[in-house]
Amino acid sequence: MNMEKLDFILDRRSIRRFTDQKIDSKQILTMLTAAMYAPSAVNMQPWHFVIIDDPSLMETIMEIHPYARMLQTASHAVVVCGDEQLQHDDGYWVVDCGAATQNLLLAAQTMGLGACWVGLHPREERKTAFSRLLHLPSHVKPFALVALGYPEEQKPRPDRFHGEKIRYNGWDLPYIQE
Repeated sequence: MNMEKLDFILDRRSIRRFTDQKIDSKQILTMLTAAMYAPSAVNMQPWHFVIIDDPSLMETIMEIHPYARMLQTASHAVVVCGDEQLQHDDGYWVVDCGAATQNLLLAAQTMGLGACWVGLHPREERKTAFSRLLHLPSHVKPFALVALGYPEEQKPRPDRFHGEKIRYNGWDLPYIQE
């Protein structure tokens, strides 16, 4: 297999500084389409997405989330939410929304945009604050905040492959590269 085809995955980095260029609505919908093509348990697709571009709302988010300062320069943010009434079974919305969030991040990368995943779940205080701020119904739970914009920074690809974390046919045998 040609590893170059995976560059968009291997080169994706969390971007926290953005230019002042705005992302257009078609690009936002393209990224959300990619997010909605993520796998989900029994194809229940228990996700919802709240698009945010209001500067005062972003300012409020920065006040309530200690790690959301990148919204100062972000064009948009997306709050990925899970619907407990649509999930396959208890807790599945979390993994399903994780897959959707990853698709969103990878779509941004392939479009030349920068993105940063900011955690909400499992922090109850963050989830409660976002639920109130966005007026979410009680069965819809905020999962992640994704800051989006045109990147003002570039980050090199780190070496994240660790062969010692791979086992073969069970835990007892390490995977030996040939």
